[in-house]
Amino acid sequence: MDAMSVFLMITGGLVCALLTSLIVLWVQWLQAAQYKTELAVLRELLRGLGDIIRRLESNNAELTAGLRAETGQVELLKRQLAQQH
Repeated sequence: MDAMSVFLMITGGLVCALLTSLIVLWVQWLQAAQYKTELAVLRELLRGLGDIIRRLESNNAELTAGLRAETGQVELLKRQLAQQH
């Protein structure tokens, strides 16, 4: 083999290695973009769940307050009934 064929072989190998590296990087970039999209969807779902939880906690607080008021009313009516007898 003369020097020119060795040079061409090495250059060809380097070009193949470079193209392979570029393809691997491109595939990784595509995967990263997909993960980014999935993460955005999951964040939106989590935000929606947070809103639902806050709404349920608010409803629970209202129901607890209403139950407390009704319990107080029942106790008042019991005392009034006991006083009448």
